[in-house]
Amino acid sequence: MISSLSAWGAVRHLATSLIVWTRPHSTVPASTDGRRIFMDPGLFQDEALCALTHEAIHLERNHSGCQPPVVEREVQLEVARRLVSFEGLKRVAGWAKSPAEMADELGVTEEVVLLRLQSLDGDQVQELWPPSEYIA
Repeated sequence: MISSLSAWGAVRHLATSLIVWTRPHSTVPASTDGRRIFMDPGLFQDEALCALTHEAIHLERNHSGCQPPVVEREVQLEVARRLVSFEGLKRVAGWAKSPAEMADELGVTEEVVLLRLQSLDGDQVQELWPPSEYIA
Protein backbone atom coordinates (compact mmCIF):
# COMPACT_ATOMS: atom_id res chain seq x y z
CA MET A 1 0.00 0.00 0.00
CA ILE A 2 2.84 2.37 -0.87
CA SER A 3 0.49 4.56 -2.90
CA SER A 4 -1.36 5.58 0.27
CA LEU A 5 1.87 6.96 1.72
CA SER A 6 2.35 9.20 -1.29
CA ALA A 7 -1.30 10.26 -1.05
CA TRP A 8 -0.64 11.58 2.46
CA GLY A 9 2.02 13.79 0.90
CA ALA A 10 -0.79 15.59 -0.90
CA VAL A 11 -1.96 17.02 2.44
CA ARG A 12 1.50 17.65 3.92
CA HIS A 13 1.02 21.42 3.55
CA LEU A 14 -1.67 21.19 6.24
CA ALA A 15 0.98 20.59 8.87
CA THR A 16 0.81 24.32 9.63
CA SER A 17 -2.99 24.37 9.68
CA LEU A 18 -4.92 23.88 12.84
CA ILE A 19 -6.59 20.48 12.91
CA VAL A 20 -8.99 19.96 15.79
CA TRP A 21 -9.52 16.28 16.54
CA THR A 22 -13.18 16.27 17.52
CA ARG A 23 -16.26 15.16 15.61
CA PRO A 24 -17.83 18.39 14.33
CA HIS A 25 -21.40 17.08 14.09
CA SER A 26 -23.23 13.80 14.58
CA THR A 27 -23.79 13.43 10.81
CA VAL A 28 -20.49 14.88 9.54
CA PRO A 29 -17.06 13.33 10.22
CA ALA A 30 -15.12 16.46 9.22
CA SER A 31 -15.71 20.14 8.49
CA THR A 32 -14.01 23.51 8.33
CA ASP A 33 -14.85 26.96 9.61
CA GLY A 34 -12.56 28.57 7.05
CA ARG A 35 -9.54 28.55 9.38
CA ARG A 36 -9.55 25.19 11.15
CA ILE A 37 -10.35 21.64 10.14
CA PHE A 38 -12.40 19.57 12.56
CA MET A 39 -11.80 15.83 12.22
CA ASP A 40 -13.46 12.88 13.92
CA PRO A 41 -10.62 11.08 15.75
CA GLY A 42 -12.41 7.76 15.19
CA LEU A 43 -11.93 7.76 11.42
CA PHE A 44 -9.95 4.95 9.82
CA GLN A 45 -6.78 5.99 8.01
CA ASP A 46 -8.35 5.91 4.54
CA GLU A 47 -11.37 7.88 5.77
CA ALA A 48 -9.15 10.43 7.51
CA LEU A 49 -7.04 10.96 4.39
CA CYS A 50 -10.10 11.49 2.21
CA ALA A 51 -11.84 13.75 4.74
CA LEU A 52 -8.72 15.82 5.36
CA THR A 53 -8.16 16.26 1.62
CA HIS A 54 -11.82 17.23 1.21
CA GLU A 55 -11.61 19.89 3.91
CA ALA A 56 -8.25 21.15 2.61
CA ILE A 57 -9.88 21.79 -0.77
CA HIS A 58 -12.61 23.77 0.98
CA LEU A 59 -9.89 25.86 2.68
CA GLU A 60 -8.09 26.40 -0.65
CA ARG A 61 -11.36 27.69 -2.12
CA ASN A 62 -12.08 29.90 0.92
CA HIS A 63 -15.23 27.96 1.83
CA SER A 64 -16.63 28.08 5.33
CA GLY A 65 -19.47 26.02 6.76
CA CYS A 66 -22.01 24.09 4.71
CA GLN A 67 -21.84 24.37 0.95
CA PRO A 68 -24.52 23.79 -1.72
CA PRO A 69 -24.67 20.26 -3.14
CA VAL A 70 -23.10 21.36 -6.44
CA VAL A 71 -20.05 22.73 -4.60
CA GLU A 72 -19.76 19.57 -2.49
CA ARG A 73 -19.86 17.46 -5.65
CA GLU A 74 -17.07 19.54 -7.22
CA VAL A 75 -14.96 19.14 -4.09
CA GLN A 76 -15.62 15.38 -3.97
CA LEU A 77 -14.52 14.98 -7.59
CA GLU A 78 -11.37 16.99 -6.90
CA VAL A 79 -10.58 14.75 -3.92
CA ALA A 80 -10.90 11.72 -6.20
CA ARG A 81 -8.62 13.27 -8.84
CA ARG A 82 -5.97 14.23 -6.29
CA LEU A 83 -5.90 10.97 -4.36
CA VAL A 84 -6.42 8.42 -7.15
CA SER A 85 -4.13 8.86 -10.12
CA PHE A 86 -4.94 7.24 -13.42
CA GLU A 87 -1.65 5.35 -13.11
CA GLY A 88 -2.81 4.02 -9.74
CA LEU A 89 -6.05 2.84 -11.28
CA LYS A 90 -4.16 1.13 -14.09
CA ARG A 91 -1.98 -0.67 -11.56
CA VAL A 92 -4.95 -2.24 -9.76
CA ALA A 93 -7.60 -2.50 -12.49
CA GLY A 94 -6.22 -5.72 -13.95
CA TRP A 95 -6.52 -7.77 -10.79
CA ALA A 96 -8.92 -6.04 -8.38
CA LYS A 97 -12.30 -7.74 -8.27
CA SER A 98 -14.25 -4.76 -6.92
CA PRO A 99 -14.06 -1.02 -6.21
CA ALA A 100 -13.66 -1.90 -2.52
CA GLU A 101 -10.56 -3.97 -3.32
CA MET A 102 -9.18 -1.13 -5.46
CA ALA A 103 -9.80 1.33 -2.62
CA ASP A 104 -8.06 -0.88 -0.10
CA GLU A 105 -4.97 -1.12 -2.28
CA LEU A 106 -4.96 2.61 -3.09
CA GLY A 107 -5.48 3.66 0.54
CA VAL A 108 -8.70 5.59 -0.04
CA THR A 109 -12.41 4.98 0.50
CA GLU A 110 -14.55 3.03 -1.93
CA GLU A 111 -16.61 6.20 -2.51
CA VAL A 112 -13.49 8.04 -3.71
CA VAL A 113 -12.61 5.21 -6.11
CA LEU A 114 -16.16 5.17 -7.49
CA LEU A 115 -16.08 8.95 -8.03
CA ARG A 116 -12.71 8.67 -9.78
CA LEU A 117 -14.03 5.92 -12.03
CA GLN A 118 -17.09 8.05 -12.87
CA SER A 119 -14.79 10.89 -13.94
CA LEU A 120 -12.98 8.81 -16.57
CA ASP A 121 -13.67 9.27 -20.26
CA GLY A 122 -14.35 6.35 -22.61
CA ASP A 123 -10.74 6.08 -23.78
CA GLN A 124 -9.50 5.87 -20.21
CA VAL A 125 -12.04 3.17 -19.35
CA GLN A 126 -10.93 1.14 -22.38
CA GLU A 127 -7.31 1.58 -21.35
CA LEU A 128 -8.12 0.16 -17.93
CA TRP A 129 -10.27 -2.69 -19.24
CA PRO A 130 -9.63 -3.36 -22.94
CA PRO A 131 -12.72 -4.98 -24.54
CA SER A 132 -10.74 -7.88 -26.05
CA GLU A 133 -9.76 -9.10 -22.58
CA TYR A 134 -13.35 -9.64 -21.53
CA ILE A 135 -14.95 -11.25 -24.56
CA ALA A 136 -16.18 -14.77 -23.86
